[in-house]
Amino acid sequence: MPRKPGPQPQPDHKLSDEARAAIKAWEDHVAKEEELRERAQKALADELKANPDLPVAALAKNPHVPWGIGTLWNIVAKYDVPARQPAKSKRSAES
Repeated sequence: MPRKPGPQPQPDHKLSDEARAAIKAWEDHVAKEEELRERAQKALADELKANPDLPVAALAKNPHVPWGIGTLWNIVAKYDVPARQPAKSKRSAES
């Protein structure tokens, strides 16, 4: 039975300046994306806190919101958004 060949030696390779610059730009973009995502999620949490009548499902249906209902519920938990109490908010507004 023939033997499988062993691993082939790989040559050392030094990346070009252009390749290193492209990788660095990508890494910087990934870090910036995380920061911007956090900011956007906090803004949605602030909207929910500011309007106790606004259902999370309404945000999930909005075409400008890039996250679904599951992610929005995670945002609600992360930023301690209080539970909706629409009847209570209407009662206090009528008083």
